[in-house]
Amino acid sequence: MNKRILSYAAGLLLISLKASAISSTESGHNHEPDVSFQDESSHQQSVLLSQAQQSQVNLQLVTLQAQYEQTPVYAPGELKANRYTSYMVTPRVDSVVERRHASLGQIVRPGDKLVTLFSQDMAQAQADYMIAASEWKRVARLTDASLSENQQLVARAEYKAALGTLLAMGMSHSAVDRLETGQTRSLGTYTLSAQREGIVLEDGFVQGQRFGSGEAIMKLGDESTLWVEVRLAATQQRLINTDTPVEIEHNQRRYPAKVIQQGHTLDPLTRTRVVRLEVDNRDDTLHAGMFVSAYFLFSTAQPVITVPESALVRDVDGGWQVFVEHDQGEYVATPVKRVAPTKGGVIIEPMPLFEGAKAIRSGTKVVAQGAFFIASEMAKSGFDPHNH
Repeated sequence: MNKRILSYAAGLLLISLKASAISSTESGHNHEPDVSFQDESSHQQSVLLSQAQQSQVNLQLVTLQAQYEQTPVYAPGELKANRYTSYMVTPRVDSVVERRHASLGQIVRPGDKLVTLFSQDMAQAQADYMIAASEWKRVARLTDASLSENQQLVARAEYKAALGTLLAMGMSHSAVDRLETGQTRSLGTYTLSAQREGIVLEDGFVQGQRFGSGEAIMKLGDESTLWVEVRLAATQQRLINTDTPVEIEHNQRRYPAKVIQQGHTLDPLTRTRVVRLEVDNRDDTLHAGMFVSAYFLFSTAQPVITVPESALVRDVDGGWQVFVEHDQGEYVATPVKRVAPTKGGVIIEPMPLFEGAKAIRSGTKVVAQGAFFIASEMAKSGFDPHNH
């Protein structure tokens, strides 16, 4: 008997609560007019935002359009000096550094002095040249009657050979002219000059240091273009050639580059394949030794739908969703599959939708900026899509 009374009382209480809820709705006493939900059977949540709220968060929409996109393949890289436009400054005979004229990072132009050296071999060669030059001048002043043709040929040949020896040792024509006119104070001293415009990339030497023939004293390079050595994983099977678009990124800035060479064997230590890129650096913002990120761009096989990264937010289950404009000021949370990043956004695919939900297709408008604000409004509402 008591159980029947309690059951009857509970039924009356439930009817009273439902009537009260209906009365409250009809009377317009809704304390959260900007947030509402679709019918629970659809499991779709929509948010109504006033014009003031949309302006406050600078809410922006984007119209989806299926089109071909470029998907990037990442690989680490390192900037290197362009070896085709750089060269080593080396003595051609054993020499000792007497004086430095250029320092690390300095921009030099053709003819600028780099380093002055002293060499015993150079002293002997200079002395031989001075003797040969003097003899040739004497012979050249004599008449043919007082000198045989053979003597003239010998004097001229010895002069030319002595001159060639000095030039081969690294003396410039202007330095040879000064030597011949007696403007050089001491024998054995000579100066190496820049052969082209560039920047001093390496100069690890001190005054008084001895260098053998062919040893590098300085390294000069033209940094208007640089190389990028990119290392691709052995599992990367996509075809890369000189026509493959590629960009490098450093300090949140991207630079267009081009593929110029690629290796066909793997590095035995890193098990990677090296691809060499060339990047324009006329604004001098990149330097050899920097680490960069390289992105090879491949076109999709068919048109795809992309959204900005800012359009994607997580739902309560950890999946991805976007907010589709259902009506003016009303935005519906719509689940999507995140497929792959592109050069300017993210490729998405629609997920199986509940009854009555709006599909993702070309022409659909989604929130590109302000999606996080809408998601936070949903979180504050305490909506549970699972009806828990």
